[in-house]
Amino acid sequence: MSGARIGIESYRRRQGFWNAVESPFVVHLVLFLAVFFVTAPLVWELLTSFKTNQAVYDLTYFPRNPTLESYHIALVERGFWRAIVNSIIISTASTVAVMALGTPAGYVFSRYRFPFDNLVFTFVLFTRLFPPIGLVVPYYRIMGLAGLLNTRVGIVVANVYLWLPLVVYIMRNFFITIPKELDEAARVDGCTKLQAFRHVVFPVVLPGFAAGTILTFLYSWREFLFAFTVSTDLSSMTIPVATYLFVGDTSIQWASMAAAAVVATIPSALVVFFFQRYIVVGLTGGLKR
Repeated sequence: MSGARIGIESYRRRQGFWNAVESPFVVHLVLFLAVFFVTAPLVWELLTSFKTNQAVYDLTYFPRNPTLESYHIALVERGFWRAIVNSIIISTASTVAVMALGTPAGYVFSRYRFPFDNLVFTFVLFTRLFPPIGLVVPYYRIMGLAGLLNTRVGIVVANVYLWLPLVVYIMRNFFITIPKELDEAARVDGCTKLQAFRHVVFPVVLPGFAAGTILTFLYSWREFLFAFTVSTDLSSMTIPVATYLFVGDTSIQWASMAAAAVVATIPSALVVFFFQRYIVVGLTGGLKR
């Protein structure tokens, strides 16, 4: 067999393989498996929340006698509703603080040159690369010295530290996409620097601002490690920490934990459902604008 013939046969085999991979059947099968892999734990959790704690050990897929007892135990008897209130307050306050600091910081990094500006920006991002577990001890000591243990303020401070670099990065990328000539045109028309930022530049980056706001709220809503470190009292405890309380020394209240997890998931799911476009834009750092 000639070399040309061998090459043609090899090409046909490769082409046949890729035609099979890209066939509608394979594509739909992969998508189905991906969706199943993501949603199966959530469905299992939802079904478990309608069981009693005793019924969980029956090892049945569906609850034989669906009940809201676990929701009553979690929300009323264990006071989980207070954790919901705390999470709303803490996530909102964290988001406001992060966006108030991160937006002007991103603008400065995108517009102004100063000594070691790139090094400072890299350092801001570098702080986010530390494993959070390595910062728990100094954070706990600082909050203790400041008298902020078991307070909402202590958790807000942690969230600001965790998510501010992300927002600075997102907002800087959005501001970079806006021509500097827009600022200069506003200055020529008589605006001060602050007025040019407020009335001309900022309205253009509102999609980026919305993305940063949504991501910060979601991340603050689910943050566990630092909230667990600071708070041991239900008066300041957030949802993830309160959910962990259903893990006892000798047993786990699976049904009550599932009910609490379902309640904790609903706000995040609604935010993702209604604002998914802004979340995608934020994660891509404005590159698609």
